[in-house]
Amino acid sequence: MTTRRQLLTALSAGAASTALLEPALAAKSAAKPVPKAKANVIQKRVLGRTGHLVTPLGLGGQASLQWTPEGVDAADIIVRAVELGVNYLDTANVYGPSQVHYGEAFRRLALVPGAPGYKAELRESLFLNSKTNKRFAKNPADTAGPFAIDELKRTLTQVFGDGQGFIPEGAYLNSIQMHAVGTYEQVAQLYTGMAERGGKMPEQIGALAALLDYRDGTNYTGLNPDHRRWVRHVGVSGHADSPVLMKLLRMDEGNEIDTLLVALNVNDKLYLPHQNNVLPLARARGMGVIAMKVFADGVFFGKESRFSRSPADVNTKVGNAKINSHDMVRYTVSLPGVATAIIGTGHINRQNPEDDQLVVNLAAATDVTMTKAEKEALEKEAEVQYGATTNYFQSKAQGLIQPTDITLVKEAGRVKVTWQGAIAGARPLQAYQIKAGGKVLLTIPARPQLTEAPLSVYLESAPDDAVDVVALDVA
Repeated sequence: MTTRRQLLTALSAGAASTALLEPALAAKSAAKPVPKAKANVIQKRVLGRTGHLVTPLGLGGQASLQWTPEGVDAADIIVRAVELGVNYLDTANVYGPSQVHYGEAFRRLALVPGAPGYKAELRESLFLNSKTNKRFAKNPADTAGPFAIDELKRTLTQVFGDGQGFIPEGAYLNSIQMHAVGTYEQVAQLYTGMAERGGKMPEQIGALAALLDYRDGTNYTGLNPDHRRWVRHVGVSGHADSPVLMKLLRMDEGNEIDTLLVALNVNDKLYLPHQNNVLPLARARGMGVIAMKVFADGVFFGKESRFSRSPADVNTKVGNAKINSHDMVRYTVSLPGVATAIIGTGHINRQNPEDDQLVVNLAAATDVTMTKAEKEALEKEAEVQYGATTNYFQSKAQGLIQPTDITLVKEAGRVKVTWQGAIAGARPLQAYQIKAGGKVLLTIPARPQLTEAPLSVYLESAPDDAVDVVALDVA
């Protein structure tokens, strides 16, 4: 058993030593023991084009940080995460007191700029993300508000200031995400005013244009008159619909959106799968991907299949799921393109690492080696144990959806076939076949459609019959 003294010794080195934390990190009810650690420290990953190195486990902003059970010191969970070396920290304006708990934790950790003993180096090592679900930064049709920039200011005053509006000099967020984008209408709202940046702005201004002003210190929108730089990156999050998120990313011609937070867990393929659709697109665009809903908001631990709404919904169990929770974490963080996974924490235990959700989940996230066969076996086991009853936040399965808007165009003596990309089902896309008259003219490897411009390929000559494009998935 790893002693508390050994654990604190490892923490004093600046990162948790997996060699010390193992083997105590296995949950008591896990189906198999934690494999021996392969490294002495947490191996960080690059969060896409942000360039920031992050731990494979991040601290989610919900669970006890939002629905705080009686007697729980929520700020201490944040302190504990930082002490363990976890450096991706998540919160949101819609998470109740979560941001206030961060404010208390940051005061304890001396992470408030301008305060005595401010630990600037520690602050620079952390990646702090918050979220706004406001689609507009300015909207005369809405006289009530608040709007996106109001929520940015609210985050900064609650985490770094007095909670009443004061924001100290030097305060910033590493990222703010446009949260829970789920419809094409919301995508259009977020992009309102983007085309006009640098010119006359419309009466309505979407969140993206204004947040970029606060990233760059510009004032194209007229909403940043003091030219503040309170944000280093802008991101997006979504739970339900991969095609909607793909539309949003494809519209991002300037690569302004740096991070994607998306639901990814072992039951993903039983729904419209993010891992076969928006994840490859985000990866191809160089975005930093953060996974969420690893335990389906506690449903894998027995919670009712719905959004949490009270302290009674907070999971305080460690490793007590129908299938090995250690492997559920490994599954998600081993998906290609995932930099880190945020998990809400309900319970920590500084005296007993086996009873500490942060320690247990951190051990699982650092044990990322998982073969394709292991993943498939875990998927089947989860389907048997749970069926398609866990991911209530995700769109239902639709199967492979074939390409649309197929056209054949003659240009400059050549023949070009264009199409809008397919939507993958439970199996990833493998190839596109160009057909005419029942014959295959060309087969090309599947690739993500990076922009609104359709996919295309040139043929040697125009076929006599109508052209079709058929997507093939992996057998």
